[in-house]
Amino acid sequence: MTPEYRKDAEQRIESYLSGNDINGIKYMQVEQTFSDFGGEIHVWNVRTNDGNWWVVEGEGVPMNLYTQNEFYFSSDEAYSFHLGITKRLNAKYHQNFRHIIDEVPLDIEHIKSISRRLNNAALELNNVTGPEDIQAIGLTCRESLIELAGVLVQDNPDLLKDNHLKAADFKGIAKAVINLYAPGKSNSKLRKRSRDVVDAAWDHSSEIVHSPNKNIPDAKICLLLTCTAVSLVQNLFLKYLGFDNEPKCPECKSMDFELLGEEDSEELIFSCNKCGHKKVIAKQT
Repeated sequence: MTPEYRKDAEQRIESYLSGNDINGIKYMQVEQTFSDFGGEIHVWNVRTNDGNWWVVEGEGVPMNLYTQNEFYFSSDEAYSFHLGITKRLNAKYHQNFRHIIDEVPLDIEHIKSISRRLNNAALELNNVTGPEDIQAIGLTCRESLIELAGVLVQDNPDLLKDNHLKAADFKGIAKAVINLYAPGKSNSKLRKRSRDVVDAAWDHSSEIVHSPNKNIPDAKICLLLTCTAVSLVQNLFLKYLGFDNEPKCPECKSMDFELLGEEDSEELIFSCNKCGHKKVIAKQT
């Protein structure tokens, strides 16, 4: 274990414990290191104001903690238990992560190359064998967002000049498009939420690319955020085109309706299929 790795691991452990409401670290030291499967896995002996813990972390395994106070009395037992959990989780990931994009509606036929790129990255979740594979998924997500920015600029030729942006500024371009596609006071909250989504997608993908300590769930989250950002922009565009103005039944607000007309009549009738409400909405010409 290099001094750099130890420092990074200690910071990650402190953050992990804090996230589990465990504070006041009094002692933290590696108790044992195992290398049964080619990479080093460390069992840390951590004593805090809230009890004593084994924290297991290492190459290609998730971090987890086990109490010393009740069940796991030795570092070897903690390691064995952690290894069993890791194997079960890996098996579950390979069953459930076959196509994570299915979890987000990704309607981007307009940008087929992005769709293909993200679909391939989703499939690669089944083939992760090391940190570089996870970093590659983060890079794919970032490249997809950059390509999306290029398409948005093509669709809005004056966008860069009007907003004093550079072609590689994904976040700036995305936010300018959000302002364009969701204008007005009534959309102010939507604009803020949309900006938060594109920020999260870009920042998380960049973090994945530059960190060797991320795991499969991190890559999955990266894909989910990227797909969400792309789908969000697509649906903001549909909203901008006027899909918000689709007719609704004035009685029950249903959008399940028919427009009826007869050959011998000039009237066009709105007929709600849910509540049966009917009204004349136009004269046929």
